[in-house]
Amino acid sequence: MIKTLNIEIWDRSFSLNVEYDCYAGEEITPKQIEAVERLSKNLHWISDAKKDVVKYCKPKVDKDSENQKKDNIFSYVKPEALFVKRDDKKSRIALMCKYRYDSEHGLAVVFDANGNVTVGTQDIIL
Repeated sequence: MIKTLNIEIWDRSFSLNVEYDCYAGEEITPKQIEAVERLSKNLHWISDAKKDVVKYCKPKVDKDSENQKKDNIFSYVKPEALFVKRDDKKSRIALMCKYRYDSEHGLAVVFDANGNVTVGTQDIIL
């Protein structure tokens, strides 16, 4: 079981905790382990997802007159952890981020087993 993953996200290095969606007393499922291993072998998914994150955030970033670094994704998104959903039917893992424009709900970049990406508030995976 992987507890921490050292990865490069949009040209910066991060050491992210891997959090598994489990209740007390539950074991991590093989699907969850598989999801982390798959992402670690396909790190280009994260690089490729940058355009989707920028597209999702762009309307709020453009309206923010105080953000002088609009072209720097890290001026509004900060990767915090990887969250592995417990679901035997759909293998999904999310890059959970702090999000300047929604501090309550944050931002999730969710990858399915095929590398398809969905960007939204963390509620889409929790």
